[in-house]
Amino acid sequence: MRSALALAAKVRAGQVSAVSLVQAALADIAARDGSISACAATFDERARRDALRIDRLVRNGRDAGPLAGVPFVVKWNIDVADYATVAGSPARAALPPAVADAPIVARLCAAGAVPLGATQMDELACGATGVNPHYGAVRLPVDPTRMTGGSSSGSAAAVAAGYVPLALGSDTNGSIRAPAALCGVWGFRPGDGRLSRAGCLPYAESLDTVGGFANDIDDLAVLYDTLDEADARRAHPPCDPAAPLRVAVLTGDFETHADADAQRAVRRAAACLRAGESVFVGSDEVARVREAALVISNVELARAHRGLVDAPAALVSERLRSRLAAGLATSDAAYRHALAHRAAWRARIAALFARFDLLLAAATPCAAPRFTDATVDVNGVALEPAKTLGLLTQPISFAGLPVVSAPCFVSGELPVGVQLIGAPGADAVCFDAARQFSAAWRDMLR
Repeated sequence: MRSALALAAKVRAGQVSAVSLVQAALADIAARDGSISACAATFDERARRDALRIDRLVRNGRDAGPLAGVPFVVKWNIDVADYATVAGSPARAALPPAVADAPIVARLCAAGAVPLGATQMDELACGATGVNPHYGAVRLPVDPTRMTGGSSSGSAAAVAAGYVPLALGSDTNGSIRAPAALCGVWGFRPGDGRLSRAGCLPYAESLDTVGGFANDIDDLAVLYDTLDEADARRAHPPCDPAAPLRVAVLTGDFETHADADAQRAVRRAAACLRAGESVFVGSDEVARVREAALVISNVELARAHRGLVDAPAALVSERLRSRLAAGLATSDAAYRHALAHRAAWRARIAALFARFDLLLAAATPCAAPRFTDATVDVNGVALEPAKTLGLLTQPISFAGLPVVSAPCFVSGELPVGVQLIGAPGADAVCFDAARQFSAAWRDMLR
């Protein structure tokens, strides 16, 4: 299943039924997901019921919605009525099911889309590899020996595998952008506060966002528009083609932590978008940003999940337990200092948008590592995958900026990604730039 818009048009025209799309997707998951492990659970009964409702609307000549019959999957930390929001944690497996759909799920359903299942993820969204010590690893669809990145690993993999054309995820420090890049799909992280996070289990509440994945930019834009209660794209009309975007490339630390393929992808994106300048950001400055982001993430993780510190070993991994303990041990003064650092960083980055409309950076330092890789080589430096895959996304999250992650294939079949980063409140600019980039990239490959 590739194009959501094409499928919805066929459903509305009566050329294909929503029930047949759901049945085909469920059969595909049953047949192929054993080697990928993208899906944690499928909502068979609900999906068929919702699909039947869409088909009745079509038969009766009524509006079935812009996403009529399109199946989608939901990251396991987002509420779907009557199903447990496990979030990759066995400590939550016995909790009662959600009583209602999260608002972002409800908005997709109101547009005619059909929730098909929940996707695997890192434990409580606390991870960057897609490897969950309790539920196993999500595997890259094009090469199951490799990681997808995380924590929205299953959602990215489900779209990349073709099970569904759309998926929901969450992004705190890079949890949508990293797996989108490694899986070769489009992803978006909205600007802070843009989309409702109600019904999404918190990780680091002041950094959390919800977003999604698609196989092409038009589908991604429709997904965003459907989720956006503020109607951002109508509030921010498309850029004037006669006034080209002012685009700059982030250099310094953003090059130091990007290997040859990742840098090549950024250069090609810069050529597609006619980036004329660069902005140097030093490694010492970004290292302090990452330290502050970790402090905030740990403190807010511990506040949200304090009760798990003393949970039995079988229910909480040692890695998560150590993060919780670190958060509880952090002083209020250290937390306030990290928040102040974030405010200063946001002001520093926001000031760049007086000169530029869009910033570019690699989404991950490298393509997908193998599960057997203890380290990955990034410009001659051996780095652990778990500590590496979010290096380039975390500073952008810390600035609270909207981002579209664009897939790029620059060497063989393994993709990398480029972050198209907009100013605060300028989510629409990211999508306009993404469309320009997509068209220019296709022309470049001809």
